[in-house]
Amino acid sequence: MIRIENVYKSFDNLEVLKNINLTVEKGEVVCIIGPSGSGKSTLLRSLNHLERITSGRVYINDELVDERNGNGDAHKFSPKRVSEICSELGMVFQRFNLFPHMTVMENVMLASRKVKKLSKDEAAENALELLEKVGLTDKKDQYPAKLSGGQQQRVAIARALAMKPQIMLFDEPTSALDPELVYEVLDVMKSLADEGMTMLVVTHEMGFAKEVADRVVFMDNGEIVEINSPENIFSNPSHERTREFLSRIL
Repeated sequence: MIRIENVYKSFDNLEVLKNINLTVEKGEVVCIIGPSGSGKSTLLRSLNHLERITSGRVYINDELVDERNGNGDAHKFSPKRVSEICSELGMVFQRFNLFPHMTVMENVMLASRKVKKLSKDEAAENALELLEKVGLTDKKDQYPAKLSGGQQQRVAIARALAMKPQIMLFDEPTSALDPELVYEVLDVMKSLADEGMTMLVVTHEMGFAKEVADRVVFMDNGEIVEINSPENIFSNPSHERTREFLSRIL
């Protein structure tokens, strides 16, 4: 469902992604771990055009959505088609990015009304189902400021799911939460994985990666250093840099 080939990304003279090659299959959960500044978030943002790659190719569902050669020349895409493809990717950020002047219900309904063109009644029915999924139907009329961080992040997940994406991208979704609130977000993510949702997750939650991931990617300094099963990554990493990183955090 995701194919990344020979991707590089630079900001001016700073090269943040270096020759990235990765595939994610339908129904697979892939967790990306690594130190801060290793390019993990930039990689995620490059999948849905929040960042444009410097060179390489990105495919979503076997459709090319970004391509540049080493000279920076870009493949000509239909903006409408790219937007349609990228709408198949739901994304949840570190910060919740909810609209503070809208209720929980209105936040979840917004994208399905604006992008999917659902009627108000259809969007409301869809939103209620999703709020039930994340355990927040009792908060539907509240404003974000009245919610805990964990509750806000669960609303953000419901909002992303309202687009009915085929793939969910999570960019360190628990890093801004108090430790006691992390579990409630991870529980929602585990339930999505159990339902067969294809997920690419940047995370510092090693317990989640061990339990839920099909494969774990370790990145450092803009490169993929190692890709393996959770068991092998955490019990018998093949690369010295992976061993060094894990020894410091486990």
